[in-house]
Amino acid sequence: MPRQKPTDKIEALRLKQSQIAAQLKALEASEAEAARKADTRRKVIAGALALEHMEKNPDSAFAKQLARLLDEYVTQPAARALFPSLPAKANGAANTPPS
Repeated sequence: MPRQKPTDKIEALRLKQSQIAAQLKALEASEAEAARKADTRRKVIAGALALEHMEKNPDSAFAKQLARLLDEYVTQPAARALFPSLPAKANGAANTPPS
C-alpha cells in the first residue's frame, strides 16, 4: 500500500476534525435541550404544587403571598386571564409598584 502524501494526510485529519466537531456540537445541543426540558418540567411541577396549595388553603400565609406576587408580576392581560382570581389591571397600572 503506497504511503500517503503529507498533504493528503493533513486533509484527511482536517475532515475527521470537522466531523468530530459536528458530532460534539450535536451532542452539546442535545444536552442543552434536555436540560431546558428538565428545567421547564421542574417549574411546571413546582407551579402546580403552589397553585394546588393556594386553592386548598386560600387563607394560608403562603396562598396570600402567592396571590400578591401573581398580582404584582403577572402584568400581561393574556397571562392574567389564566388566573381568574386576579383582577384585571387598568392600562399603566401594571407599571406602578404596589403600595
